[in-house]
Amino acid sequence: MTLVDSGTGGITELLITLVAVALALLMTLYIYRDADSRGSSHELAWGLGAFSGGPVVWILYYVVRDEVGRSGSM
Repeated sequence: MTLVDSGTGGITELLITLVAVALALLMTLYIYRDADSRGSSHELAWGLGAFSGGPVVWILYYVVRDEVGRSGSM
């Protein structure tokens, strides 16, 4: 009998999925609020991109976050 056959394998995958979705939601909320506080006019796009693009967009935002919102404050 394997772990999957015993019925406990699905719990592990479920927990991993829930942690991944929770992390994505937290990062989305953080990026949205940070872009909004910087005066960006594209905070919604950053938030949606952060949720759907995952770590690639998170890293991209971290790299360009100093430029986010500068055009609106000039």
